[in-house]
Amino acid sequence: MAIPSDALPDLRRAASAGLLDLDGSAPASPDAVRARETLSAPHVGTLVWSVPPGYRALLAEHNRLSCRRETDDGEREFVLVDEAESADLNADLVHLPEGVGREPGRDLSTSHLVGFAEAGYEAVWCFDVTRPGADGEYPVYYHHQDEPRARHLADGSWEDRADAVPDFPSFTAWLEAMAGAFTAPRPPAWFEELGTPVLVELARDGIFRTGGQD
Repeated sequence: MAIPSDALPDLRRAASAGLLDLDGSAPASPDAVRARETLSAPHVGTLVWSVPPGYRALLAEHNRLSCRRETDDGEREFVLVDEAESADLNADLVHLPEGVGREPGRDLSTSHLVGFAEAGYEAVWCFDVTRPGADGEYPVYYHHQDEPRARHLADGSWEDRADAVPDFPSFTAWLEAMAGAFTAPRPPAWFEELGTPVLVELARDGIFRTGGQD
């Protein structure tokens, strides 16, 4: 699956017009792509996953891509991290350590997630690598360290049942939404909550699926 035909060109045009800052590296090497599949090791369990086609197409353009936009409410960003940053991102902000839970005897896990992009502060865009589609794509979730998209370790059930429905069905859908939001004359309502745990609750309520407009 290719990158959406308008996503990167739209971001580049907006950057040229001064609406946002866009910084892209050289394409990812084959080793850099493979490293993403092996460098992240959760604190609980194991990870087995493959870089999905849409994400792989982006990596063929840039191994790292950052996008920042200033608004009246401050700076918003997404940063598609490189392979070394990916390992640190997942260890620090995505994967819960052993023995974490809100109820006695019900430990939680985020070992089903692989973060691929920073969303600012302690927020990360993640793949749920336990749910590949027939096309090899994974659903995408907005995850915040203070409001994790966690499952119960014992049986794999979601801590919050609303998380059974992903925020985006694929990397391609996610990138289209990011390009649309960051280049919009008037960004969607969820834009101002990027980087905050509030956006997790809005996501659970379906703000991305409804377009997130006021």
